[in-house]
Amino acid sequence: MFRKTAAVLTALLVIFAASGCGTDPQESSSADVTPVAADATAFADGDTKDRTRETPDAVITLSGSSGTISDTTRGSSGSTVTVTSKGVYRVTGSSEGVTIAVNDTAESGNITLILDNVTMTGTSSLIYVQAADKVILQCVGENELTFSGSSAQTADGAVYAKDDLTVNGSGTLTIRSAAHGIVCKNDLKITGAVLTVEAEGAGLKAGDSVRIGGGTTSVTAGRDGIQVENSAGDSFFYMDGGTLAVDAGYDGIQVTSGGAVFTGYLKLAGGELSVTAGGGAAQSKNGSVSQKGLRCGGDILIGEARVTVDAADDAVHSGASVRITGGVLSASSSDDGIHADDSLTITGGSVTVAKSYEGLEAEKVTIAGGTVSITASDDGINAAGGSDTASTDKKPWSSSSATGVLTVSGGTVYVNAQGDGLDSNGSIYVTGGVTIVEGPSGSGNGALDKGDGSGCVASVTGGTVLAIGSTDMAVNFSAGTQCSALVSLSGSAGTKITVEDGSGFTFTATKSFGCIVYSSPKLTKGNSYTITAGSSSAAMDFSSSLYYSNVSGMGGPGH
Repeated sequence: MFRKTAAVLTALLVIFAASGCGTDPQESSSADVTPVAADATAFADGDTKDRTRETPDAVITLSGSSGTISDTTRGSSGSTVTVTSKGVYRVTGSSEGVTIAVNDTAESGNITLILDNVTMTGTSSLIYVQAADKVILQCVGENELTFSGSSAQTADGAVYAKDDLTVNGSGTLTIRSAAHGIVCKNDLKITGAVLTVEAEGAGLKAGDSVRIGGGTTSVTAGRDGIQVENSAGDSFFYMDGGTLAVDAGYDGIQVTSGGAVFTGYLKLAGGELSVTAGGGAAQSKNGSVSQKGLRCGGDILIGEARVTVDAADDAVHSGASVRITGGVLSASSSDDGIHADDSLTITGGSVTVAKSYEGLEAEKVTIAGGTVSITASDDGINAAGGSDTASTDKKPWSSSSATGVLTVSGGTVYVNAQGDGLDSNGSIYVTGGVTIVEGPSGSGNGALDKGDGSGCVASVTGGTVLAIGSTDMAVNFSAGTQCSALVSLSGSAGTKITVEDGSGFTFTATKSFGCIVYSSPKLTKGNSYTITAGSSSAAMDFSSSLYYSNVSGMGGPGH
């Protein structure tokens, strides 16, 4: 599958160069091309500073069922070792049933706990932050925390923090939990260390934000891998560095609101992220729980990150908009590859939907750049929903809505769909780029499908388009300033399609087809051209019109 996709994309790039399709002077696109960039304020100096070479303010030694702190003016010893003031604390040893509790009610400054080859087990949270400005867990050597408590407990994580928490360092931290892994009510930041979390509940759970800026983090969770939610409705997930792998029984990364109007977001500005949700796309979607890869009630923004998502439900799902400006996104899903309730915009990067029911879905879909490849068992690109019979998700639009808009103004787009290739309940506009659609081989769908309303159009004013599929529901472009033809030519996998228009256009089909739609800036009104599929050829006659069709039924302009 991936070799075939790579070959098709290589062919598209050759076509793009040969066709001379750059920015059309007539092209007008409202797509926001501002890159999704890193946030310089996401991390502070204390989040990354190495304190291991400093002389600690106190040493905490764990031994069996108790622990001691070397400076009792800074805390107390016992089965609960309490830290009450800012400073650097080196923690060593192993314990059973001991909790390190931070209670700096004055919030006097950062408290750094250097975990130096520590082993802790217990039924209560092993590190508990009651009050602090910020607590930093700096890892040295190999550290293990094993929590056998329950999610019914108030402090239901192996590490439980009511204030900000940062994990960093050069060592490892392995957390195993019968409930949640790390719970932080405010901001949880990871900037270093090799962090491994295995939890029966959520792996990482935060109120205000989860921010990944470095390190290598692996999360395996029975429920959500990473969950960010607060009552203010401004929670967010942010990543600009490091490596993060999530394997979750429910959502991979979930960013939602506790009830307020949601202004939060999920932003991937850098780093490497891999997510498996619900066992992956090979599994059937569970109608009773959400098993999405990336799920956010607000915007999802992807910049120069490398992202792989394999989900039983939608791979990427936004309750608002999705914007992709760079990086590499590979998605597989048993439902939608990428879904947005409002708009989906791609202006750069590489986007591959290797498996899906519907590849891209939003009320407004805009592709203005980048390389996009989609494989779908139903519609490839769907503007404004439709009869998504494989999905139980509520659509924010009516299935009969004519407000959907699908625009391709740049980039290279390849769609292989068993349903409609390019589908809009409203209009389709192609103004630039190269678009290749291998649509349905069977009946009931078409390579192109616009809305039925009187104001709905399929318009082409620039770019190169090849759309092949069955003749049953075939339609041609019916508006715009560029010639377009719908011709009756059939072929099968391996059939080579060429056009004698001076562009050097060629494409080799990977599936059977009964007709071809072709449009290119090289076609001009008043001339006739030849298109060939294998050993068969057909004329495209534009002597009197911008649009030509020799397919009976729905195939003429305006259908």
